[in-house]
Amino acid sequence: MSNKVRKDKQTGKKIIALIVVFVSVFCCVFFAARGKFHSPAADNAAMTVLSPFQRVFSWVGSQLAFVKNTITEISHLHEQNKLLREEVEILRAQNLTASEYASENQRLRRLLDYKQAAIQFDLVAASVIGRESASWSGTIVINRGTLDGVANNMAVVTELGLVGHVTEAGLNSSKVQLLTDPRSSVGTLIQRAESRVAGIVEGDMKNPARPRMVNIPKDSDVAVDDMVVTSGFGGVYPKGIVVGKVVEIHNEEGGLLKFCAIETSVNFQKLEDVAVIVASREAPPEPIQPPAQTPGTETDPYATAEKLQQARQQILDAHQQVLETQQQQLEQAGYVNEQPPVPEESLPTRTEPADDYERSPRNVEEVVR
Repeated sequence: MSNKVRKDKQTGKKIIALIVVFVSVFCCVFFAARGKFHSPAADNAAMTVLSPFQRVFSWVGSQLAFVKNTITEISHLHEQNKLLREEVEILRAQNLTASEYASENQRLRRLLDYKQAAIQFDLVAASVIGRESASWSGTIVINRGTLDGVANNMAVVTELGLVGHVTEAGLNSSKVQLLTDPRSSVGTLIQRAESRVAGIVEGDMKNPARPRMVNIPKDSDVAVDDMVVTSGFGGVYPKGIVVGKVVEIHNEEGGLLKFCAIETSVNFQKLEDVAVIVASREAPPEPIQPPAQTPGTETDPYATAEKLQQARQQILDAHQQVLETQQQQLEQAGYVNEQPPVPEESLPTRTEPADDYERSPRNVEEVVR
C-alpha cells in the first residue's frame, strides 16, 4: 500500500514539474514576443528549449495533414470507383445490346440475301414471338398477319430451308405449323438427279426432332445423305425448297414400303426470324408433248381430234334421222305415238376423251357408213 502511495506522489511531482516547465517556457516565449527580453542569450535559450517542441508539433501537423489527405484521397477514390462501377455496368449492358443487334443484323442479312436470291418468291420477314410448349405439337407464333399480306396455307421458310406453313392468320400475328409437327405433311422429292423418288415428309411423334419421309417403295433409289426438297404437289409449298437430308433408312413392317428419317436443314430450337412466301412466280410446267410416233404412221393429233368431232356430229344426225323415219312409218301405219320425239339435247352423247375413238376407228366408220 505504501509503495502505491509513494508511486502516486512521484507521479504527481513529475506532473507538477512538467507544468512548471511548460509555464516557464510559455512565459519566456510570451515575453520574448512582446519585446520584454531582447538578449541573444535568452533568445537562444528559448529557441533551444522550443525547438524540440516545434519539431514535435511540426511532425504531428504533417502526420495530421497526411492522414487528412489520405482520407480525402480514399474518399475520392471510393467515389471514383463507384462511378467506374456504374460506368462498367452501363457499358456492359450496351455491349450486350450491341451484340444482340449484331446477331439480329447478321440473321436479317442472311434472310435478305436469300430474298434477293429467291427472285421467284415475294417474301415478308417476320420474327418468332411465341411457341407452344406442348411436346406433341409444333406451332410457333410470328408477328405478321393479314395486314402484312399473310394468309392461311402460305409457306414459311428461312435461308436454310422449309419451316412450315401458316394455319391461322390474324391481323397482326399468325400461327405457323412446323415441319416437325406430327399433323403436318409435305410432298417431297429426293433431289439427286438419278433418283427423284417422291414421298411425303411428316412429323414423328416418337422423335419430334427428325420427321419421316414415308410412302417410299422398297426398291427405290434412296441413300443416306440424299437431300430432300419439296415437290410442289398440293399447292401449299413451292417446288425446290430444301427440307433436309436422309440420315436413316428403315423398312416398314409390311415389307413393300420403307421410310427415311430426315435431319431438317432448319434448327427449330434456334428459330428466331423467318420469311413468309406471300406470292410465287415459279415458271409454269412445260406443256405435255405427244409421244413419238412410229415412222410412216405419223398423224396430226389436232386433225384427228377434229375428224372425231365431225364423226360424233354425224352419228347424232344419223340417230335423229332414224327416229324421224320410224315416226313417219308409224303414222302411215295408223299408229299414233303418244310420246313426243326425243329432242336432240337428250340424245346420248359421248363424254369419253377423243383417244377412245382413236382406239376404235372401225366402229366409227361403220356407223358413218
